[in-house]
Amino acid sequence: MTEYLIKNGFVFDPVLGIKGDKADVAIKDGKIVETTALSSPKVIDAAEKAVMAGGVDIHAHVAGPKVNIGRNFRPEDKLFGYKAKNGIERMQGGFSVPTTIRTGYNYARMGYTTVMEAAMPPLYARHVHEEIRDTPILDQGAYPVFGNNWFVLEYLKNHEIENTAAYIAWLLKATKGY
Repeated sequence: MTEYLIKNGFVFDPVLGIKGDKADVAIKDGKIVETTALSSPKVIDAAEKAVMAGGVDIHAHVAGPKVNIGRNFRPEDKLFGYKAKNGIERMQGGFSVPTTIRTGYNYARMGYTTVMEAAMPPLYARHVHEEIRDTPILDQGAYPVFGNNWFVLEYLKNHEIENTAAYIAWLLKATKGY
């Protein structure tokens, strides 16, 4: 059972109309709860910091063959912007086309917790999922590409709606996409 108490932060929650009020946030097993529901939480001092839900990028190009083509076209890119660090942070590389590790850190620095890859080619789904697993910090998923899929276009051209739906359902399952 995991418990956290984030204390003294400026809390922002547009759903509840909280606009930077200084408050505490209690989390138990991944859910926000009343502070009285905690027994022995790990306390995080957020004094002078903003506390809010993490960002979700629903359309990004962060994994898969198209990103690797960009990395291949810019081998010198790995040399720019790298600063050696001590501690637990992993080595990062790439500036215009960052490595999976740098991608995770960059998104986290901006306050994001979730990123969705917007163009997973079905034949390269395994590779996309490998890069997603290699990206630290973030929760990720991927949308398979249907907009230029020959079978989808043929089925739609022939008004075969059931076949279109069945094919898309199968492809979502086979690629583990959304």
